[in-house]
Amino acid sequence: MTETRKTRTRSAKSAAKPDLVEMAAEPVAKASEIVQAAEPVPADGLPAAAESRTKDDEPFVVSFRDQGEVFRQAVRETVAASAKGALEVNGKIIQALQTQGHAALDLWRAAIDNPRLPDGLNAQTGAARQAFETTSSQWKDVAETTARWMTKSVEPLQSAFLRQTR
Repeated sequence: MTETRKTRTRSAKSAAKPDLVEMAAEPVAKASEIVQAAEPVPADGLPAAAESRTKDDEPFVVSFRDQGEVFRQAVRETVAASAKGALEVNGKIIQALQTQGHAALDLWRAAIDNPRLPDGLNAQTGAARQAFETTSSQWKDVAETTARWMTKSVEPLQSAFLRQTR
């Protein structure tokens, strides 16, 4: 006696599931209807409802435009100051690395040129001390320049925010 297997068929429930694409498109369709029903914006950028404003609202609109322009100018100044500072710091780092390379070569030359060991060690010690002093002063200069760069880059935005809060 063999048992026959029944094949499964889809029930009416699973066949009636809504399409996910249609469900996702529904809010977009509603939003596009709202946008199409809205009034077109004229070339001056103000909707028709803006024309019906009272005279009391006009200074606020002008002040928002002025503040926007102040912030745009502050961002321009920030970018310019940041680029200038980055170039200055980059130049100082390259100069410091070149100086360190030359100091290392001078250090080895001083050690090799002296035939006597004590004189070679003294020359090497003196050259190492001089290289360390030069390197530390250059990297201190790089750090100060970086701090100046960051300060000058932030100043335009700080002044714009301070003007806004007054």
